[in-house]
Amino acid sequence: MFDPNRDHDPSVRSFYRRVAGIAIVTVVVCVALWPSVSGFAAGPDHDTGCVAIKDAWHSQVPAPNGRELAAAYSAVPPMPTPAQQQDAQYMNAWRAKWRTAQADPAVLRANERLDWLNGPGACVAESRHRLIVSGIALGAVLLCVTALSRVFRVRVTPAAD
Repeated sequence: MFDPNRDHDPSVRSFYRRVAGIAIVTVVVCVALWPSVSGFAAGPDHDTGCVAIKDAWHSQVPAPNGRELAAAYSAVPPMPTPAQQQDAQYMNAWRAKWRTAQADPAVLRANERLDWLNGPGACVAESRHRLIVSGIALGAVLLCVTALSRVFRVRVTPAAD
């Protein structure tokens, strides 16, 4: 049955509003994702290139506990003074102690942690932070889009008699 009161003419204007809405949501989602996909420098000299979406997933190398650090520090000989560095015999003995200390398991674990922190681990903390920021921003975008679509759906839907 023909009912002029329920007749809805989808105009070109509503089509362009939808296209504009999709474009706006796309731009806002891209802005929300930017921290995760943009590169940044990390490491002790900021010479390691990182991308959060790629680097946040590395598992962390556990830090040595206090007992392991004490064992590593006790295994390593003290650094020679400038006067001792001039004595070739002392330096040969010191280098032998240094090589022996580098083979100690506690020193190996501590060096592994330092190598990880200065290598692939340099990106992990900042990458995880950037992923969290992007996740929160995407959640806010989803919440806003859902609320706005609900408001427009209620406002546009004609009331049934």
